[in-house]
Amino acid sequence: MRVLLVSHRFPPDGTGGVERYTQTLASELVQAGDSAAVLTRRPDSHLRRPEVRREQLPNGTTVYRITGGHVSSTRFLECHEDLERLFTVAMLEAVPEVVHINHFLGLSPEFVRIAHSLGAAVTLSLHDFFVSCPRVHLQKPSGALCKGPRYGRECATTCHGGLQPGDALPWGLRALYFQKLLAAADAVIAYSDYVADYFRSVSDAAPNIQVIPNGVPWKNGIEISRKPREGPLRIAYCGTVAPHKGVSVLLEALRIAALPAVELLIVGDAPEREYAARLRHTANSIPGISLKRYGNYEPTELPIILNGTDIVVVPSLVPEAGPIVPREAQALGIPTLVSNLGALPELVKSGENGFLFNPNRPAELAGLLRRLDIDRLLLLKLHEGASRSTQIAVGTHARLVRRVYEQSLEHFRNPNKPAASQREIRFLHGELVKLGFASSASTASS
Repeated sequence: MRVLLVSHRFPPDGTGGVERYTQTLASELVQAGDSAAVLTRRPDSHLRRPEVRREQLPNGTTVYRITGGHVSSTRFLECHEDLERLFTVAMLEAVPEVVHINHFLGLSPEFVRIAHSLGAAVTLSLHDFFVSCPRVHLQKPSGALCKGPRYGRECATTCHGGLQPGDALPWGLRALYFQKLLAAADAVIAYSDYVADYFRSVSDAAPNIQVIPNGVPWKNGIEISRKPREGPLRIAYCGTVAPHKGVSVLLEALRIAALPAVELLIVGDAPEREYAARLRHTANSIPGISLKRYGNYEPTELPIILNGTDIVVVPSLVPEAGPIVPREAQALGIPTLVSNLGALPELVKSGENGFLFNPNRPAELAGLLRRLDIDRLLLLKLHEGASRSTQIAVGTHARLVRRVYEQSLEHFRNPNKPAASQREIRFLHGELVKLGFASSASTASS
């Protein structure tokens, strides 16, 4: 099978979840004998108009890297005409049977129509909430969580300062536009029940969303030291070090817990240097903390990085869509303390392989940390429970995704399938361009 994977970024440019996922999936598909190409975006303010550069990975995968132009989560149609032209070029060269769109950020939603017009089925992935929330994470500027656009009214009033009648119209059309695109796809994948249920609830034309849990790159229950020990509690945070990920919640909990000694490991990229500096300053002000910092990492390095870790904490302040870090930790036999938002509660059985806590109440996390510091037998019990938690491997995940590709192809080729409302989608696209969701250059030429 020939597959074109579409991602808003791709290594070596990014190390976040979507780009790593795309890289791993491409590798697994090639190993299984399929043909995989990748189309991705790299913004460059020095290059006004996007252009495509072709790269070849060691395994033979072609990467179409669209460089240039600005990427905005709100003006999501910026440079759309150039992007659509370059996507068409990649389609004609790669000739995929299936186009798997992992994200629309920095790319054009028109890719769905173009792929169909060139004879390819389309599978969409919901790695986060971008197709419903321009801010991606369902979080308002105030930090409060959002339930969704509410026909654009929520977007206009709480995120974009709209106060007048009609201010909600652009955001309402944006929400409707993406709902129509989800319905037009041949298959949609979510990585948690939480995300699948959310999009079914907000979309009147909810597609048949299939849930496939993320995979881990090693066998479940790999042996990491699991026996009662003395000494400081060893805590790790893994993932992007950003405000919405809640590392500050962990530090505040440690301040409240006032443990006599604790070893804290923070692992992951910190895109905002000032935020990272503030975290380090805060950690240095808390008595008893020994802080170690590790930057970008490959998932295959985690067994070494986390060797000897007692607990992995996931203190997210936003609903996680398909969390991989708790899966990786549990596959290593490490219990997880996770916030009670989004899909995280799906992975933790309190008292068996970890605990849940309210990230807006750091004292809850502090109480758990104190308890585990004192009761090392409970900590051992959690380690044993984590090692029994079943996770699927990345190879299994890729096979399940490939099965969706086959279903996607079957749906696309079915002459009796309900016709997608392409006329409505094209109309909405044109209206959103007029309403300012595209760059001035694109608007002028549309």
